[in-house]
Amino acid sequence: MPTPDFIVSLREKIGTDLLFLSGVAGVVRNDAGQVLLGRRSDTGLWSVPSGILEPGEQPAEGLAREIEEETCVVVSVDSVVSVWTLPEMTYPNGDRSQYLDVCFLCSHVSGEPAVGDGELTEVAWFDPDSLPDDLGPSARLKLERALAFTGRATFDGDRYAAVPGPGADRTERRVLATFRDGDRDVVVRRATDADLPAIVRLLADDELGATREDEGDLAAYRRGLAAIDADPHQLLVVLDDDGEVVGTLQLTLIPGISHQGAWRAQIEAVRVAADRRGSGLGGQMVQWAVQESRSRGARVVQLTSNAVRADARRFYERLGFIPSHTGFKLPLSD
Repeated sequence: MPTPDFIVSLREKIGTDLLFLSGVAGVVRNDAGQVLLGRRSDTGLWSVPSGILEPGEQPAEGLAREIEEETCVVVSVDSVVSVWTLPEMTYPNGDRSQYLDVCFLCSHVSGEPAVGDGELTEVAWFDPDSLPDDLGPSARLKLERALAFTGRATFDGDRYAAVPGPGADRTERRVLATFRDGDRDVVVRRATDADLPAIVRLLADDELGATREDEGDLAAYRRGLAAIDADPHQLLVVLDDDGEVVGTLQLTLIPGISHQGAWRAQIEAVRVAADRRGSGLGGQMVQWAVQESRSRGARVVQLTSNAVRADARRFYERLGFIPSHTGFKLPLSD
């Protein structure tokens, strides 16, 4: 499908300046519980059907139109699953765009999957436990939300945000994983602003961190957390033991061109409280991050560790990481 006429008209006026657009996407299920996916002609990745709303078009009607045009399948649009603003993107011609993405859960009504208007090169049903390896990370996220949908939508673009009930603390985050530490349960959850003092103390608790972290001024750390929370490809988590933060790490999903457009996952800033080291919590946290990377479509997980940290090197090698590359860093002064 060519670029909608209204966008062409706007581009004639604003050139390549940032254009904010409304997008819709649909997770379509059939009676067998399969989901409908199409391989995008622009990226080559499998994705859920999606499109741009025309001015004045109702979201559900626009989505049903897009799905039928792209896949030849007629659907009923049942529920809103999530509403989030995607990161800004720049097209090869220099056009800058950003999308408000509304994702719906849909049901198959009629029609067999087939390539429609040319935006897709393949269309097919997939079992949720047999999804293609080259499924786009954004599509994987939408599928996970839709298939776990219980009637409460995600509104802020944060995959891990809880949907607070009346009177709930809006900084709460739902549990991502639970580990055992002796007779105690320790949970993994996304970091909040309230966790920053504890996170900074963990970062500062070694010979290197002590020289570069500042527990007395959290302003810069708050800006960093805000940037992480605004980017769906970033994730900062903490290990929470009954309200005490005893570990942390950051996970970044990196798109790429090499290795046939493979996504990579980068693990950084892994820390466990000094009195909990040797308990196995660090290993469980890193292994969880590896599995999370796999579920988001990454083909490789990478990390770096300062050469002076001999214990850290042994720790990562025990977990299966291979020191196959030499890392280089160039500090940038102000």
